[in-house]
Amino acid sequence: MIRKLVLLLLVSTPMVQASQPVTWSLAGQWRVHDANDSSFNGAAAPVSDWRALRVPANWYSAGYDHQGALWYRHDFTLPERTPGTMASLVFDGVDYFADVTLNGQPLARHEGYFQRFSVDVSDTLRRHNQLAVRVDSPYEDPKKVWPLHKTLMKGVLSQHDSRPGGAWSEEGQDNNSGGIWAPVRLHLSRGVTIDEVVLRPDWRQGLENPALEAEIHYRALASGPATLRLTATPNNFNGQRFQQEFPVTLDNSEGAVHTLRVTLPMKEAKLWWPVGVGKPNLYQVRATLTDGQGVMDTAVTRTGLRKLEEQPDNKGWLINDKRLFIKGSNYIGSPWLGTMTRKKYRRDFELVEAMNANAIRVHGHVAGRALYEVADEMGLMIWQDVPLQWGYDDSPAFTENAVRQTREMVKQFGNSPAIIVWGGHNEPPWNSPWMEKRFPDWNKTLNQTLTQKVADALAEDTSRIVHRFSAVEEHYWAGWYFGTMRDLLAPAKTGIITEFGAQALPRLSTLKTFIPAHLMWPKSTAADDPGWTLWKYHNFQPFQTFKFAHIPRGNNIQEMIHNTQQYQAQLVSMAAESYRRQRYQPVTALFHFMFVETWPSINWGVVDYLRKPKAGYYALQKAYQPILPSIEPVTPAWRVGSPTTIRLWAINDTWSACDDCRLKWQVKQNGRVLDKGETTLTLPADSGQQVKALTVTPPSKHNLLIEYRIENKAGKTVGKNQRIEQCDNCQH
Repeated sequence: MIRKLVLLLLVSTPMVQASQPVTWSLAGQWRVHDANDSSFNGAAAPVSDWRALRVPANWYSAGYDHQGALWYRHDFTLPERTPGTMASLVFDGVDYFADVTLNGQPLARHEGYFQRFSVDVSDTLRRHNQLAVRVDSPYEDPKKVWPLHKTLMKGVLSQHDSRPGGAWSEEGQDNNSGGIWAPVRLHLSRGVTIDEVVLRPDWRQGLENPALEAEIHYRALASGPATLRLTATPNNFNGQRFQQEFPVTLDNSEGAVHTLRVTLPMKEAKLWWPVGVGKPNLYQVRATLTDGQGVMDTAVTRTGLRKLEEQPDNKGWLINDKRLFIKGSNYIGSPWLGTMTRKKYRRDFELVEAMNANAIRVHGHVAGRALYEVADEMGLMIWQDVPLQWGYDDSPAFTENAVRQTREMVKQFGNSPAIIVWGGHNEPPWNSPWMEKRFPDWNKTLNQTLTQKVADALAEDTSRIVHRFSAVEEHYWAGWYFGTMRDLLAPAKTGIITEFGAQALPRLSTLKTFIPAHLMWPKSTAADDPGWTLWKYHNFQPFQTFKFAHIPRGNNIQEMIHNTQQYQAQLVSMAAESYRRQRYQPVTALFHFMFVETWPSINWGVVDYLRKPKAGYYALQKAYQPILPSIEPVTPAWRVGSPTTIRLWAINDTWSACDDCRLKWQVKQNGRVLDKGETTLTLPADSGQQVKALTVTPPSKHNLLIEYRIENKAGKTVGKNQRIEQCDNCQH
């Protein structure tokens, strides 16, 4: 997450000689041409008939629906350079292959969509320059490679249930994510270039006396003595600045990237705390290399100091030596990462935090750098997956490539204090026996080595929790893909739950933006009804909705929207409350699937793609309350005249006791109170307990309404809940 001073690079007006180091942005209108014809040399061809395309942007979101390869061209003019200048083209993200040519000279080839990479252009740069980049985001042959043997490490950007066309259809690779989607810059420095600053906290002297371990990755023109100055300045609070100078010796052997390692003591530094429990204190860290002539190069990044530990036997995760229950949701901002800005991420994360969640799982991909910057600032914890989703090429070459890209992810994004977990391969084939029915070439060891070696690479970072892979056993899809909703009340079999949920339609105004009026009401609920074709392209699952979850369609689209949203709300509420009642017995972390619909879609999001919340959002907001009066429906189905049992629980996830709290409840039917009561208890910090079991006998077929709240000793409501139970086999 290195940031350097960025100036606008003018392409037509000569510039005066600039002092160094300096960085110019190359953003703007570039020219592009189809590159799928390999005989066409876009680095040398005239561009008079090429179309304009914005950079940075994914080509699809910029208005060009394209599969495969695309030539990019851009001309720019520089001021005169002083002797000893090093020059680097810095690409923050190109999806997926990039071949870089400058002034007719091929310079570099890069693979991977999310990494920043630098190209040394010191010997190639002129005053007037022509940059050509061939970008290739291949369409993978469904008959040979896609989806079980994919060759591109793109995770959910190339295959996922929430992509255009869905996960398994022939259209599943539509609307390609390719392009120069993140910023491109030209950086000039004198004698040395800092490519990366990697920061990790050192807790050997305790929380009160942390230190910052820094790795400075650099390239130099010549070997010799220099001084490294490392400065950590409070970024979002007033406090002490830490600075130290280190004598170093630069190395330019073989023109390779070299590393300097130093440690900066930060006695009594402010710690980074997650949302709800403290302030997310951040430090801006500047690394500067100097010699007798002055500054050679400087790089700026940002980090926060926080300690993480996973206790054994599901006893919980510690942050800064305090246990915290993780309540989160899976998150994909968009299939086209270039469309997501700081403003959009902040809008989403304000909704996440208003839902009482304290974490997100960046599901099956690495996002744009703005996501991590905003999460750092807001104190929103992140479970960060590698971009591996389902099946991949099982060759040693692909595994080696995946390990390389995993290490680059850890190095480039690991300064973010918000990232508390590195997550490995999601549902690897060897852990997904359901694939046997779908793919004849599946086998029980497919990608096992890939999963293991990627996990080993993640574990090289000891500053955070590593979850080696996301297993199907951690995906609690009862009520949607198997079982019933009430199965979510059963004891959890894993301490970590990374998926649970159900689909729901968005509101009608949103649905109308992508489902035309003549397709708004297919003839039947049969999954093979052709009326659902467009709906299924937009991720709707009619079989699970009507035949498995048994959600009634209703008489019109408004009733169908209401019914699906109510089902989703009931399911996510039941699951979240159930697993919160099982806090540390065994559940330590809980991630709903998923937070927002990533495009004009009908899927598992509790917020639609226009960022309008569904009923499920408010259900999770209630179930994720820091102090939760939880209602456990014990009796599977109530009937008139038969006893019905309900258990009341009190969950306090905060780090403060609720002293002498008053717990109040009542059970009503058709306005008649069947039971009511209250008690006074102290709810210890970080605790959960069963409070009371109620048994009532409903005299009529009307719904039961259970109302339950917790007040502090001042009489303020600190937790509020209610549950509606319907009569089994009653006519409504």
